[in-house]
Amino acid sequence: MDDLAYSLCISTGTKDVDAALVAAGHRLPGTGVREDSLLTV
Repeated sequence: MDDLAYSLCISTGTKDVDAALVAAGHRLPGTGVREDSLLTV
């Protein structure tokens, strides 16, 4: 799982998994990403 998280961060240019997921969602067509508040604590 660590390898997957690392690869996601590298491919999106981010330093943490939450930011990487948001960045990936914005890059993928049809994901319907409208709000990031669910990932913030």
